Amino acid sequence: PLHHPARVAEEWSLVDNLSNGRVGISVASGWQPNDFVLRPENFATAKKDLYDQIETVRSLWRGEAVPFAGPDGKPVETRTLPRPIQPELPIWVTSAGSPETFASAGRIGANVLTHLLGQTVEEVAERIAAYRAAWTEAGHPGRGQVSIMLHTFIGDDEASVRETVRRPMMNYLASSVGLIKGFAGAWTAYKKRSDGTTDAQVDLSALSDEDMEDLVAYSFERYFDSSALFGTPEHCLALIQQLQAAGVDDIACLIDFGVASETVLAHLPRLKELKEMAQLAPSVAPDEVVAGEDYRLPAQMSRHGVTHLQCTPSMARMITLDPEARGAVKDLEAFMIGGEALPLSLAEEVASLTSARLLNMYGPTETTIWSSTETIAPGADAVTIGRPIANNQLYVLDADGNPAPAGVAGELYIGGDGVVRGYLGRPELTAERFLPDPFRDACHGSDAPARIYRTGDLARWREDGRMEFIGRVDHQVKMRGYRIELGEIEALLNAHAEVREAVVIPREDEEGDQRLVAYLIPQEGREPGSQALRDHLREKLPDFMVPSHFVCLDEFPQTPNRKVDRKALPDPAELAARAPAVHRKPENEVEETIARIWQEVLRIPQVGREDNFFDLGGHSLLALKTHRQIVAELDASDLKITDLFRFPTVRALAGHLSDADAGPSLQQSQDRADARRDAMARRRASRG
Repeated sequence: PLHHPARVAEEWSLVDNLSNGRVGISVASGWQPNDFVLRPENFATAKKDLYDQIETVRSLWRGEAVPFAGPDGKPVETRTLPRPIQPELPIWVTSAGSPETFASAGRIGANVLTHLLGQTVEEVAERIAAYRAAWTEAGHPGRGQVSIMLHTFIGDDEASVRETVRRPMMNYLASSVGLIKGFAGAWTAYKKRSDGTTDAQVDLSALSDEDMEDLVAYSFERYFDSSALFGTPEHCLALIQQLQAAGVDDIACLIDFGVASETVLAHLPRLKELKEMAQLAPSVAPDEVVAGEDYRLPAQMSRHGVTHLQCTPSMARMITLDPEARGAVKDLEAFMIGGEALPLSLAEEVASLTSARLLNMYGPTETTIWSSTETIAPGADAVTIGRPIANNQLYVLDADGNPAPAGVAGELYIGGDGVVRGYLGRPELTAERFLPDPFRDACHGSDAPARIYRTGDLARWREDGRMEFIGRVDHQVKMRGYRIELGEIEALLNAHAEVREAVVIPREDEEGDQRLVAYLIPQEGREPGSQALRDHLREKLPDFMVPSHFVCLDEFPQTPNRKVDRKALPDPAELAARAPAVHRKPENEVEETIARIWQEVLRIPQVGREDNFFDLGGHSLLALKTHRQIVAELDASDLKITDLFRFPTVRALAGHLSDADAGPSLQQSQDRADARRDAMARRRASRG
């Protein structure tokens, strides 16, 4: 109620046009009284005005004339421009936890946006149930949408995440009296009733600075543990699953709350990992899934009748490892993979799962995402990046800027209508990467001079007219007088039947002793021998391009942008000299089976009962493989993928499987732990 409805409808209609129909707005009756300096006349009736003005905005959005008082007090029939793309405006009513607000949103057919500040997941579930009941009773189609906004920061370990977000979150909490009151409700003196009210009036102004700091610190600890996506992907997955089971439809991740921008950006790949885990991991036990509440990728594909799927090779790999996802892709019409190099072995595995047309997509953001495509035919001997799409041109040029003949490697340049203007605010980099097109005078249908983008990728034309991607130009090295294309070696290793992915780098761990080292991720169940790999390379490469060492790894270290971190690849000598950990043998048949499966999946010689799956080199991708084998060999159909993260040692996982029927549930154990932690926190607070 702080803005005129005509202004809201008109401004967001403009954004709807700019975004091609992607606008959705959230509304609230006012967070803070002083906000009403904009429209003080609406303060006393803010909640009523909110719902009245929602209907007014909806009418204007539909193109209806709405009367507003003019300067002379007479009504003026008003319509807004421009007309929006969407026929109806998606609206979320923001609620801090009031059951009545949830129900009111359901009655008017609006979505709900909420959070976990001052309300538990169980309370959210109750309010969502009231919302959906009101929605249905009002006769609206569907079920409405409930979104929840959570502060989010995902890292490699919980301790470092806690220290990173502590001060920014404490400052955030301290800035709002309302937020602090929500957590004060957990103190004995301020115990909340079911309707959100308390037994005592919370007068924070009476607190000393020291007491206020203690309350803020307490609020942070409560919030960190129960109300945000803070921690590792494995830790945060549990909260996501609880929210899905409670009826939450989607989670909005609030990442801008005071943590340094560069730190936030560096940790976004971990958030992406969490998103992928949540898409594949079941949210609740199969017999508890409610129709329409399963948001895993396979369920959504089935529910919406998906015919075309586009993803990265990393995501495609995860799909091949999940039994339900494997089944979900079989009826696709088109499966498009891009964003990273697509190994032939992965393309063959994907092709075995579906009759869909399988396409490899290539192109950088600077040329509007995709510039060439290739349909991968059954029995293909290699995965190329194909031919350019319409109105795009691919050029392979030598160091002098001349076209390289077929079969000769050169740098790949892209021209055509997809080439963007340049980098915003970076003229020097734009001038370096975007060059005049020497082969065309102007863009198609325009007088603007044609330009080409310098990709930095190494490629060559094949005799059949298709483009072969080799690697990066900056991965070319010179050793002992020879110029070596590392990408060419990697491409041949990736073509080996026992190799899933390969990276080759020069190492000089001792001064003057420069050698090529190949790092490999083997195919599942394979262990390629060094001599076999050397023989494979020597069929097409001279001896000086054959690596001296071949090192097998479970996964490659990665940069924050999820590229292979070549500088972080380990010293082969250190790997060979690494001493084994203290080994405690499995003590029963279940432990022995789990240990054997871990040995096979992790490709290590021995596993003890106290060994941690992730300390041994396991990660989310390998966890999927392990889960599948354990379920099959131990007939453990109730085992969830998240159990591997919650019980990461052989002993713990075996104990969970053995006690699954007789002992208390994990949730009950967590509830008891939460209750103990809350009691201790209240005790510390009362002493302060």
